[in-house]
Amino acid sequence: MTDPAAQLATLGGLAGIDEATLGELLSMFERRVYDGVEICRQGDSADRLWVLTHGTVRVVRTTAERLPVEVAQLQPTTLVGFSGLIGITSRSASLRAKGPVELWEMRTEDAITVLEQEASHVGSALRRALIAAVSRQLRSANTNIAKLAVEGGLARRIVSEEHLLAANTLF
Repeated sequence: MTDPAAQLATLGGLAGIDEATLGELLSMFERRVYDGVEICRQGDSADRLWVLTHGTVRVVRTTAERLPVEVAQLQPTTLVGFSGLIGITSRSASLRAKGPVELWEMRTEDAITVLEQEASHVGSALRRALIAAVSRQLRSANTNIAKLAVEGGLARRIVSEEHLLAANTLF
């Protein structure tokens, strides 16, 4: 397996995918390098998705008061910016490179075309990666909500933080 294909195989949902399918999926991406700059801005069109392969990407949301708040830091290997694949047309957050980062970029339109091909091995692999990414994001959001509920005293009367976090792992 080539290094990029081996790295792609570590993306959630792609374990066990054959080398030919990984190679075909990889060929749909274009390598991009960013260094300390904004990759996309909250409100921009959700016309691209990326696989983060090297470095750290900061996820920043702007509040109603126009204050930037870092909501996450993404590490390799992560599928990011997939909102356009699930019907969201604009970015819900900005992505900023924290130092040098390498991303593999794909147009959302191309990804949708592949996903719509039911018999495609590449489409199946991309669907698996998308499901894994959405599941990971949902688990992370549930964990953060549980922590905020406990910190805010909203859940103390019901259950302990450990119970909330343990319940979250069911998702």
